[in-house]
Amino acid sequence: MQKNRSLLGAYLCRLTAFLAALSVLITCLSASAQASEDSQVIAISGTGAVTLVPDTASITLGINLRGNDLTNLQMSVDAAVGTILTKLRALNIDDKDLAATNIRISPRYRYNQSQQQSVADGYEVSRDIRVTVRDLALLSPVMSEASNAGINRVSPPQLSSSKYEENYQKALALAVEQAKQRASALADAAQVKLGPVVRMSTLETTYRPEQPMRMAMESDAPEAAYQPGELRVTANVNVAFAISP
Repeated sequence: MQKNRSLLGAYLCRLTAFLAALSVLITCLSASAQASEDSQVIAISGTGAVTLVPDTASITLGINLRGNDLTNLQMSVDAAVGTILTKLRALNIDDKDLAATNIRISPRYRYNQSQQQSVADGYEVSRDIRVTVRDLALLSPVMSEASNAGINRVSPPQLSSSKYEENYQKALALAVEQAKQRASALADAAQVKLGPVVRMSTLETTYRPEQPMRMAMESDAPEAAYQPGELRVTANVNVAFAISP
């Protein structure tokens, strides 16, 4: 019995050693194959860009009040928010494009020199309204109504387009085409034949204003006119092409 156990133990040791050696061999072969594959490709990048006119803007309207009477502050803030929401609905902005946050209350403090410590100094109460404007001609009226309603914080409009996806796909196609042209030029210079794509990946997409939105005053207009400019959609790709002598 003891002899059989010894033989079994020796067999298991040899089997473990064999499997370990096999694993190392497979790893080496895989690395060799990868190195061989990488040595027979042209890896190149490409960039494509498309400009489009934005048709949507997102802005945040906010009201921020300070004082000692918390009840009156809350009532004033809620009243201002209710007024601007009513005015925005009157401009035919849908409720789904209006998002009002909950009221925020923050105690304020000041440093009392004589007491050598911070003491209570009233409250700060605020609320924000996130507005999505799907007709850019309404931007000026929205700003005017916000000012009339007592809104005292307005973020710069963030531009976007409802046609982003289709334009991003166009930018991708341009990026791939540029990569193909670059790879072809390299292949010609190296006197090798360019084969099919073996790997391809995309990089981070850029989506930014080509020109910042600006405000222009027209002589016959009672209020500011916003010029949205353009958006630039950029796509980047990495492509590896097989090559042969």
